[in-house]
Amino acid sequence: MPQSLRSILGNSNRIRKPSRPAPSRSTASSPSSSPSKKPPPPPPSSSSSSSSSARKSRKDRNNANHGESEADLFEDKLDDEGTARLLAEELTLRDVIQSMRYIRAHMFTPVPERGIHSARTTELLRYRAATPPIVTVGHLTAVLGVPPTRAEREAADLMRRGVIRKVRLDRRGWQGEAFIETSDLEDMVRDEPTGLPDETREGFIRFLRENPTIQTIHVPGSSGLSDSQADDLVRAGFLTSSIHAGGSSTLHVRPAERTTLTSIQRVSRHASGSLFAVGGPNALHLSGGGGGGASSPNLAHHTSYSSPSSSSPSSSAELRISVPGHGRYLKLAAATVDWVREALGKTKWGEGPESWLKERFEGGGLYGPRWKEYWGVEWEWVLGEAIGLGSVEIFETKSVGRGVRALGG
Repeated sequence: MPQSLRSILGNSNRIRKPSRPAPSRSTASSPSSSPSKKPPPPPPSSSSSSSSSARKSRKDRNNANHGESEADLFEDKLDDEGTARLLAEELTLRDVIQSMRYIRAHMFTPVPERGIHSARTTELLRYRAATPPIVTVGHLTAVLGVPPTRAEREAADLMRRGVIRKVRLDRRGWQGEAFIETSDLEDMVRDEPTGLPDETREGFIRFLRENPTIQTIHVPGSSGLSDSQADDLVRAGFLTSSIHAGGSSTLHVRPAERTTLTSIQRVSRHASGSLFAVGGPNALHLSGGGGGGASSPNLAHHTSYSSPSSSSPSSSAELRISVPGHGRYLKLAAATVDWVREALGKTKWGEGPESWLKERFEGGGLYGPRWKEYWGVEWEWVLGEAIGLGSVEIFETKSVGRGVRALGG
């Protein structure tokens, strides 16, 4: 604007903001003058660092030694006032049949109407329905609270009269015995889902009634059953091989090969270089291959169904009477008894109050994690199985009720 015009109009009335002075280099480079940077935290004192490290080390020790701390649950041994009975005096059972029914009635707790998904409820009910109504001999003796010889005499009398039947249980080399009421076994044979022909059912039931004490059956022979009927009963689980699987000799052998000449159990019994050491003349045929094989008069004698003491080994096969589904019964019993032994193994003396064990088993409530894992099995049944197997014993104490002590290795 020319000077003459500025002198006429004068200065402008616009408000001007005063300019900010530029910071000096020393001020700009100072960390305290920068608003974006925060001053570093002061170094921790020696007292606070020692307390935090102590808390951390304590926490690590607790997590690392959680299992060891359980060993100090009971520093002193429990007072032993003598052996206790599994059932209270007012619940003492008088005979074998009553005891068997009591054990079966107290095997599972009721399924709750609420709180469990309908699919899980259906699964529980199916599992329980498929569990056979058997009772192990040891559990029965523990419930009766009488000397084993007395229980055996009463059971033998009931077997002769056809009221109960003794069956052998085999699972992964483990062998034991159990009782089942004859009426329950006959109901299982007549059950429609088994798919057995009517003639096979009636023939097998007739054989059971005529031979109430025997545990093996010869087919064909005096049993009156044909080979096809025996095959149906084997598939249904009422008959099984009479060969005792010892240890792990047949553990890794397929079920279809355990009764053939090509199984390890068979060929290992013959001398090296012999024909039977490689499976015999009909090895391919017995394994399911080939269209046939050379017939051998001694073929049946070398199969696992033959009985060395049979009068006609070439035509008679020995099978053992079994109960379908007994494997899941033994699996449940073994799993729960192992839990009891593991829980007692965490204590200092291998013993503890029964109330403490029961509370841990139920997980603080009736429907805890163990209830779900073991299909709702009752604690009393678990303790009876453990006593019957000789894994634990119960005894009276002065102040904490009954105690449970682990036995054996």
